[in-house]
Amino acid sequence: MLSFPNSDHSFTQETLLLRITNRIRQSLELQEILTTTVAEVRAYLGTDRVKVYQFQPDGHGIVIAESLSSDRLPSLLGLHFPADDIPPYARELFVRARQRSVVDLSTHAIGISPLNCPETGDLIDQTDIRYRPVDPCHQEYLMAMGVQSSVVVPIVLEGEAAGPYHPPSLQPPNQLWGLLVSHHAEPRSVSETELQFIQAVVDQVEVVIAQSILLDHVRAQAHQESNINQVTALLQTSPMVNWQDVLQAAASSLEADGRLYLVASEQLPTESPREIYTIGEQPALLDSIQQRSIEENLLWQKYMCSGMDTSVDATGHQPWSVEWMRTVYALGKPAQSIATTASCWAIHDIYQEPLFRTLAPFFSNTTIRSALIIPLRQGSQILGCLTFFRRSIDTETLWAGYHNPDTRQLMARQSFEVWRQLKKDQAQEWTTAEIKYAQVLGERFAATIKQYRLYQQVQGLNASLERQVEERTQEVKHRSEQLERSNTELERLVERQTMFVQIVAKIRDSLDIETIFRTTTEAVQHLLNTDRVVIYRFEADWSGEFVAESVAKGWDALLEKQLDNSASRDNISDCTVKKLGCRSVDTYLQDTQGGHYGQGSTQRVVKDVYEAGFSPCYLEVLEFYQARAYVIVPIVQSEKLWGLLAAYQNSGPRNWEDLDIALMQQIGLQLGVALQQAEYLSEIRNQSKQLANTLEELKQTQTQLIQSEKMSSLGQLVAGIAHEVNNPINFIYGNLAPLQEYTQTLLELLQSYQHHYPDPMPALREQLQESDLSYIQADVPKLCASMRIGVDRIRSIVLSLRNFSRLDESEVKLVDLQEGLESTLLILQHRLKPATSGTAIRLEKHYGKLPPIECYAGQLNQVFMNLISNAIDELQAAAIERDASSVITISTSCIDQDWVAVSIKDNGRGIPERAEAKLFDPFFTTKPVGQGTGLGLSISYQIVKKHQGHLLCQSQPGKGTEFVVKLPVRQAAAP
Repeated sequence: MLSFPNSDHSFTQETLLLRITNRIRQSLELQEILTTTVAEVRAYLGTDRVKVYQFQPDGHGIVIAESLSSDRLPSLLGLHFPADDIPPYARELFVRARQRSVVDLSTHAIGISPLNCPETGDLIDQTDIRYRPVDPCHQEYLMAMGVQSSVVVPIVLEGEAAGPYHPPSLQPPNQLWGLLVSHHAEPRSVSETELQFIQAVVDQVEVVIAQSILLDHVRAQAHQESNINQVTALLQTSPMVNWQDVLQAAASSLEADGRLYLVASEQLPTESPREIYTIGEQPALLDSIQQRSIEENLLWQKYMCSGMDTSVDATGHQPWSVEWMRTVYALGKPAQSIATTASCWAIHDIYQEPLFRTLAPFFSNTTIRSALIIPLRQGSQILGCLTFFRRSIDTETLWAGYHNPDTRQLMARQSFEVWRQLKKDQAQEWTTAEIKYAQVLGERFAATIKQYRLYQQVQGLNASLERQVEERTQEVKHRSEQLERSNTELERLVERQTMFVQIVAKIRDSLDIETIFRTTTEAVQHLLNTDRVVIYRFEADWSGEFVAESVAKGWDALLEKQLDNSASRDNISDCTVKKLGCRSVDTYLQDTQGGHYGQGSTQRVVKDVYEAGFSPCYLEVLEFYQARAYVIVPIVQSEKLWGLLAAYQNSGPRNWEDLDIALMQQIGLQLGVALQQAEYLSEIRNQSKQLANTLEELKQTQTQLIQSEKMSSLGQLVAGIAHEVNNPINFIYGNLAPLQEYTQTLLELLQSYQHHYPDPMPALREQLQESDLSYIQADVPKLCASMRIGVDRIRSIVLSLRNFSRLDESEVKLVDLQEGLESTLLILQHRLKPATSGTAIRLEKHYGKLPPIECYAGQLNQVFMNLISNAIDELQAAAIERDASSVITISTSCIDQDWVAVSIKDNGRGIPERAEAKLFDPFFTTKPVGQGTGLGLSISYQIVKKHQGHLLCQSQPGKGTEFVVKLPVRQAAAP
């Protein structure tokens, strides 16, 4: 076995380590440092090969630096090794214990030397190499490689500078970056000193790797910032951006093809169409006929708008975000997908993205494989979309021998001959740094597009303004006088239009047709500066009358003349209106139903009545109107001629302008609409009133039916009970007098017998003593008296029941209200006694002197029954919550000679203020469910209202409730 001499060994180590350190510090390039390091270590150890083995993100490794001494071992530089070559447990020990391994196949032993404690991760003070038998699989693996001895030292990084590979059971900060490996074709022992030297070199290499990673990050960031600055400079070069050059720069910085889609702008003077700029390969159109681009697909459009609404739905995601669409359509995430945001959607492989299945066919004729979609937004406005595409690539990997991953290390590698693996049409994945860079590009593009649109608007407005100025200049040169007239007409038109808008607004502000007519005639008369404006309405027989007028000072009011002189109205109907069609027959309007206005004519314009060829009759009427010129237009309501709108010029002839006639026609149309709306409103109001009346009648009928049925049933029940009880009571009451008389006679006869025969036989004397004859003689009269009192009490109860029911009294008659109150209290007397609450209800009566009242006695008894029952229910419920005594106070009094009042008051908890307004509504109740129907007070209210009285409620929370029934003494005295 080979071995180094011990003389000056430590000196050599220190010198070599210092030299390696200096060489490391002289360079910033990691590959150069690693190449130098493996060469120095191999020279120090004198082995055939020293290499640096780096782990890749998927777990497999690649030799990135190598130093060979001879041809005894083949070169492995650049070759890939499968992840299965190093078991997971060995990788974990590399990280947790920083374990170094030394293999010597001559002794079939493997030496293990942990640098850290596997359990705690703390540094071990004393480290040594402990040997154990080498695993046969490991031995065959090395032999197949041609290696007889090896040394493996892990390269472990910490913190943010750690490498990309993480063993499955490990978490940051410690990460396995790679291995420093020494191979020798002959058996060789390794001392602890050499192992410490290798570890010292590895420690320096770890620092260099960490610095290199950070340096790469800085360089990459600087490169990205340079690219962003370059693109930004192109964006800001000119307000009219050369989007093709900007897109070329942005796509080149990502080594991809590019596509910029700008939505059509609706804010430009002439609507700007969409804009599309492309670099490199592009997908096909969605529709070649309509020229629909890929961005106009519904999925694409929804994703572009998804970031505008930050709310989430039941899925927990924003609507139309990528996560939301996958959740709604129950799609799993693709294996190559990474987290997406509303500002960027990275698709590593468009043929593996389920959401892209409807779009993938449009990429089939291209080599595009990856896409990066960045919506361009500014505030709440969607500006467009920036998209980058990457084409598929063919990959070539050099493996250290053919590897079948399905074997799962069941047998050792048999050969390490180089195996070239070719893969075609592979997707190029987007890195996190590239995605962030693309998002920054999107922000810069969006800001510039917003400025670009604003500039386009300004340019468009300027161009439009220049065009208008040029046109106006030409018009000034050729027709200056015509321009002045046009300006004057334009001003008048604007004034007329403004006034027309005001007239229409006044028409629509009011729903009263008389107000509409009045304001319209006044406004038209002022606007046309004419002497008179009238509205004429046709009757059913096509006669008519003036219904509105606005007349200037100094002229007669036709509306007043029409009211004062009926002959003028007949004259209007017979001559004026019927002559409007230039017919001489008086029955023209009746025959033709409105003349030429009814046949669709839109106006009648007369510049001078004396030059129009009218008949003397018609001229006479026009002179009565004081009219010299006029314009008449029809007012049509629902395609039916309703009337006419007429403007008269009395002071002289007038050449009516087209604007005047057009205004009259427009006002006529608006009046027709107003009439239609007024008619609809009237119908709606009538229907609403009918519905309200019907609803009120239904409610009253319902409550009356319920009350009538309840009263009828209760009255029949009470009357039946009273009748059935009355018969046996009358029988008993009628026999009580004879029974008392017979009993008294027998007692007197017995006393006489005792007087005449004072000494009866011994057996009879003994029987008399046992029967206590003297007690019977004294108690029998008392018993008869008690029976009479009981029967009298039962008769009074029956009488009260009959008085309460009043079944035989269906008409209004004079009734003593206090008698009805007493009958009601007698029926409810059992409820005044102690109940479950254990407290009796005390009754206080304050009866005044009342005259007999005209009323339906049975119905009023029902009112008293409802009010007193409610008071008892409230006091029984309140007794559970408090210890105060329960009192019901009943008072009667005369308000005046025509009105009386009955008050029923309790000292309960009172009624909440919010419930007082609904107290008399049908089916409203403050009682718990199942204890009230909500009809008692409603029925009582209807009964009192039927008697032309008032039922009032006065309540204070915590102090009780008082119901007052106010009734007229005579029904005729009620208001």
